[in-house]
Amino acid sequence: WLHPCCFGLLLLQGGSVFSPSLVQTPDASTRLALDLAKELGCVTSDLAACLRAVPVEKLNAAQTKLLAVSGPFRSWSPVRQPLARSSVHRVDLLLGTSEHDGLISRARRIKDFEALQGRADGKTAFYEALSRSLGGETGNELLKEAATWFYSLDHSPTPAGYNLFSRALANATRDLFIICPALRMASHWANSNANVFLYHQPISSSHDRADVSVPLDVQLVFGTPHLPISSQRFTSSDRRLSLAMMTYVSSFIRTGNPNPSRVWAQSLLPHWKPVQSSEATPTYLQLSPTLVHRQGLSQRSCSFWSQLGPILISLTGQNPVYSSLLCSLYSILLSSPFVFLQVSRGQSPSNLQWLHHPANHRLRRMPTVKQMT
Repeated sequence: WLHPCCFGLLLLQGGSVFSPSLVQTPDASTRLALDLAKELGCVTSDLAACLRAVPVEKLNAAQTKLLAVSGPFRSWSPVRQPLARSSVHRVDLLLGTSEHDGLISRARRIKDFEALQGRADGKTAFYEALSRSLGGETGNELLKEAATWFYSLDHSPTPAGYNLFSRALANATRDLFIICPALRMASHWANSNANVFLYHQPISSSHDRADVSVPLDVQLVFGTPHLPISSQRFTSSDRRLSLAMMTYVSSFIRTGNPNPSRVWAQSLLPHWKPVQSSEATPTYLQLSPTLVHRQGLSQRSCSFWSQLGPILISLTGQNPVYSSLLCSLYSILLSSPFVFLQVSRGQSPSNLQWLHHPANHRLRRMPTVKQMT
């Protein structure tokens, strides 16, 4: 639901209105502005005038430094504003995510910039900031501890161990900030009776040949595999997939539906199924040469962030032994492919029920957390 003067439809690649760092509170925005002013030596009463007088190169360097050491929750973003229901309307939505996208890959230029500034520890500070972000906006230690266990972030102090940590951290932050918010947005839009079309791009060898500074799904939509300057880096399958995505997106922009027409031959381009409000997990089009539909994208990981996360945050300040036990128990159960967590809003942690995964075609009541502890 968006303002009718600004949007007729939405095409989002790697973004979502449910991203936890999309907007910030007025207090957080003020603190960020004060930190920037302090970094630039603006200690006068008129901070706005001082900041406007700073050369753009110096301003950009200070902003980049703050982002590198503060993490995604301290990035520059709009201030949260209340919206009147009458000022918004429903729009058609096409959104997607990619396994090649993520906060670490997006921040490659930030890390390079910090190195050019002579801050050799900038990369370490950046990874520390990303790790802290796993505790949510408040930096909850219990949630961060659970995420460390769930994504196997503990590592040995060796190059191989560091590489494993980097990949695990990329997966964790991608789930938290990109994939899970996109899935939530798709379901929310579908429940509002809007037309929603979702895609996801799995790991592809094409990424190794493409320009890594731009996510591969974006390159496919904008026809990079067909450009003379870059066509040699892509295969014929990549070019066919790119042509399909360009066809889908151009049709969506014209009509709000990515399918060119009702009589379009399935042999030429598969029919892109919309997300249905009745679906437990959104249906998505997998960006691969076969263009097949899937369900259950990052299901366990998103259950961790959407269901377990708020519970662990609510346990802050309770008995540390009890909280640690719950943290381990939840993480172990959530990691199993055979169970999922059934949570109702306002439900006490002691009353949560663990049920068999629906794939087993049956449900059975499991012991409550209190009984198991």
